[in-house]
Amino acid sequence: MKIIAVMSPKGGIGKTTTSDAIAYMLGEEQEKRVLILDGDPQGDTSKTFEAYEPEGTGMSELLERHVSVGGSYRTTDLIRPTQYSHIDIIPANGYLMQTDMKLLLKQEANQVTRLRDALEEISEAYDYCICDCGRLLDMVVINILLAAELVIAPVKVGGYENEAIHNLQEQVDDLREINPELRIKGLVTMRQKNKTSLDFEEWMKTSSGFDMFVTPIRRSIVAEKASMRMAVLPQFSKNCIVSQDYRNVVHELLKELEG
Repeated sequence: MKIIAVMSPKGGIGKTTTSDAIAYMLGEEQEKRVLILDGDPQGDTSKTFEAYEPEGTGMSELLERHVSVGGSYRTTDLIRPTQYSHIDIIPANGYLMQTDMKLLLKQEANQVTRLRDALEEISEAYDYCICDCGRLLDMVVINILLAAELVIAPVKVGGYENEAIHNLQEQVDDLREINPELRIKGLVTMRQKNKTSLDFEEWMKTSSGFDMFVTPIRRSIVAEKASMRMAVLPQFSKNCIVSQDYRNVVHELLKELEG
């Protein structure tokens, strides 16, 4: 099972849209076995895949009460089917904020590797695990990054966004001491066809020093409509320009990870 995290410290740049679209396309279009982990207390991915329950079980129990740390839950107990035949999910809700605080207070060697241990249980059951991370590098996200092999970092035009991906790269570099397989790959999102946007994209790909996806994600009102309706973009509009872009990103991923 290949574990991919989607993360950015900046909001409003298509992080959840990216993770949901990639998960959907890998599962429903490429027929891969996909597990989604919702690592964001807002639970937007859980809502999109109709698995959100304010009082339900999910990521909090996986990190706090798994059998590997003396709890009563196995990973399989927390996996929910979605309306899609190739996609399952471990959802999240607001309790994930409390989970972060509880893990932060624990002085145990496994406080940052609990997720990695819990996912070992189902490593042969899925081809891909796609993790939608929260914006903060909290204990939940650290657990995700220490289990993952790739971080997809959406970035759009702007100095603050550029600084944010640099900061994320530094944080990933620090985590490599524990997870040497971890690497980061940038994805230009909300790209518009103007000189500023195109120059920024060119700079990111040729001069920034970052590993970047060749495909940029163009800006489209269709993507915004899908987000407002909490719908998975490629299902909402299979052939819109943004769905086509994400499809090309998935092809890049498959070529890179599977050859």
